[in-house]
Amino acid sequence: MTTMRLTGYADKFGVHPGDTIQFYVNCDGPSEYKVEIVQMINGDTNPRGPGYIDKPVDAAVNGTYAGKKQIIHGGSYAYVPDAKPFHVESFTLQCWIWPTAPKTHPRYWKHGPQGLVTKWSNECGYGLFINEEGCLELRINEHRITTGVPIRDHAWHFCAATFDAATGLVTLIHEPQVVYALDPEIAPVEASLKVAIAHAPVPVALGAYVERLAPEDPLAASSKPAGVVFAGKYNGKIDSPRICNRALSRAEIEMMKAGAQPGLTERRNAGPTGKLSECIVAAWNFSVGIDTLTCKDEGPYRFDATLVNCPNRGMTGYNWSGQNFDWKHAPQEYGAISFHDDDVDDARWSADFAWSVPETGVKSRFYAAKLTTAEGDEEFIPFWVVPRIGQETAKIAVMVPTISYMAYANEHVACNAGGAELFVYRVPIMQQQNMFLSEHREYGGSIYDTHTDGTGISISSRLRPILSIRPKYDHFLAQAPWQYPADLHLIYWLETMGYEYDVFTDEDITYDGLARIENYNVIITGSHPEHNSGTQLDALHNYTQRGGRLMYMGADAWYWVHSYHPGYEDKGRGVVTEMRRCESGIRTWRADPGEYYHQGTGELGGMWRFRGRYLHSVAGVGMSSEGFDVSSYFSRTPDSLDTRVSWAFEGIDYDEKLGNFGLVGGGAAGLELDIVDTMLGSPPHTLTVATSAGRHTEAYLLVMEDFGFNQQGLDGTTHPRVRGDIAYHETPNGGACFAFSSIAYCGSLPWNNCDNNISRLTKNVLDRFSMDGPLPAPPASAIKHRGRADYDPTPMEHRSRKERGEPLPA
Repeated sequence: MTTMRLTGYADKFGVHPGDTIQFYVNCDGPSEYKVEIVQMINGDTNPRGPGYIDKPVDAAVNGTYAGKKQIIHGGSYAYVPDAKPFHVESFTLQCWIWPTAPKTHPRYWKHGPQGLVTKWSNECGYGLFINEEGCLELRINEHRITTGVPIRDHAWHFCAATFDAATGLVTLIHEPQVVYALDPEIAPVEASLKVAIAHAPVPVALGAYVERLAPEDPLAASSKPAGVVFAGKYNGKIDSPRICNRALSRAEIEMMKAGAQPGLTERRNAGPTGKLSECIVAAWNFSVGIDTLTCKDEGPYRFDATLVNCPNRGMTGYNWSGQNFDWKHAPQEYGAISFHDDDVDDARWSADFAWSVPETGVKSRFYAAKLTTAEGDEEFIPFWVVPRIGQETAKIAVMVPTISYMAYANEHVACNAGGAELFVYRVPIMQQQNMFLSEHREYGGSIYDTHTDGTGISISSRLRPILSIRPKYDHFLAQAPWQYPADLHLIYWLETMGYEYDVFTDEDITYDGLARIENYNVIITGSHPEHNSGTQLDALHNYTQRGGRLMYMGADAWYWVHSYHPGYEDKGRGVVTEMRRCESGIRTWRADPGEYYHQGTGELGGMWRFRGRYLHSVAGVGMSSEGFDVSSYFSRTPDSLDTRVSWAFEGIDYDEKLGNFGLVGGGAAGLELDIVDTMLGSPPHTLTVATSAGRHTEAYLLVMEDFGFNQQGLDGTTHPRVRGDIAYHETPNGGACFAFSSIAYCGSLPWNNCDNNISRLTKNVLDRFSMDGPLPAPPASAIKHRGRADYDPTPMEHRSRKERGEPLPA
């Protein structure tokens, strides 16, 4: 068992000077902990580099705080507060279900019954369940009636139950939508119970049941609603749940499938017929309000249910015809919600301390609340101080890829992926975070993980401890820093070289657009800005077209479509991000047909490339390959001698190996690589100034979207597209883009105290890009018509003339 006794998060990623940021801490064991605000400089403990570095900040919030335990109540469900109409004597319950884990192994982290439609707790009330054996079950008080027939997973079933208090007759119905030739018939189960329902003052739950009411339990305060602890979190889809206050006949049950139909001009009742309208307690229509956190009740009482922990909406229902693949075009066929027992949208902890950032004296930088205990516990809660629009303090800005941080948040792949060793060409070395998350699924996973039922995770929240966004954390893929700690390599370099710069986050540019970045001379990306919103890409495009300069410091950027869920904007900006993996791209899972469109914004998910926004069109290069054993290096090409770009190589000999050193894989060209390809959007006037062609191992493989069928020769020892290309191109009005095209590139910047040719190349580019006014115009001879297919150099032509045995140009 791995114990991390300190975990925490903040209420925002980016905070303006003059604003307050709140912090939430779980201190499980120690009686107290110490808080210190620090500026983050370097987060890599590799002894070949500068080591971990922070800078203490004189902050009023620094001090010692009493520890208290806080827990996350993971798992999604919907609830309606207790109300008199739910206190029925007789009832009919019905719904469609598509379970994904109807029966779980006893060692499973939450093995047990699963609630479907319940008003039941502690042997009081009534509800439909899937029991421990995977069979449909009706509970009335302490009584349990079951079909005894296991429910098939990943298939639709109609379920209904009736109870007539006057006669005691109970009927339980389980009907699969599809019956195979050798399936036994599932007859309705009838029983007699002479009981009166004992009603507990608990909410109605959809996809769960109430375990207990605990208003005085501090650990229940983070449940929703507070003080109500839910259990039996269901895995799978539910469609069209209904509650009626009498036992319906089978014909009425069939009619009730249509639910309520309010607002008709010929009558004012809410039901399929006048008679049925009198008995409806609730008839939820999940196809209404898909982009919200509310389940619409079309019954007479308007018992709209509140969703907790953001289950998936916009999911195909039992009646999906396979003709419409966008829920906005046929919402009536998307009446299903997919629940998971490990969903989490907000830890809902109580705040432990807050820092009011001074208006002056605190630079726009990477910061963290550093938490420590006398027993040696340590935790960091990162955040960024971001200047207000119009109050920028530098000509240079770093765009912090927080959407990508959220996409990788609390990744479980190291522990859960069966082929992890094959993927990384070694045995993955676990960090304490990996082990802790395996034991605490309630902390949620990354968008690279699957839920406990095997379906893909498409939602990620920042309102929870994200243990992968930490200094001193080595990712299993690289066995080196990745994402946040890798970006601190760049920060260390900027600090060491003495540059003044601001920082802003992906959510800032997504919500503020061009206004957020237009006053900077140059924008610098992180090492791996893979996940992006459409408004972010619009802003970057408009920025470079107006003369702005972009330094793309990594690879595999602008790859996946992300959006922020509008249902959380009352909690701040960028709280929950959504991504759906579709038919192509490097995927750890794939959405089912008909479920490619985001529930929050309704936009098509998947890759930006398949939305018509090619990766290569943003910074001139796009993802080509990935590999995780060792990193290589770049060498200059004849393009680097062109006067349009030769200034970038001042002080660097033509035949120098660029980056045959580094803290990430031992070189500057590694992990994931981008190339120039004018047919995929690179501007035809792009110059490929350096390449790593021919220097990668069989562990490096071509991305799957670049080939149509499997064949030999797709690895780094043979395929010409498995390489990285450092590239440059001009944009209108004196702007330009310089792409360094490797995730490992920033890991070479700190080498030898930043005295190396990667540092020199980066400095030459940044010094020129940060200058005021437009960049010098290219020579008149460079202005000419170019077709996309005219640009097709082979990888060997990219390599240096010396490597090809040719004399150097005069």
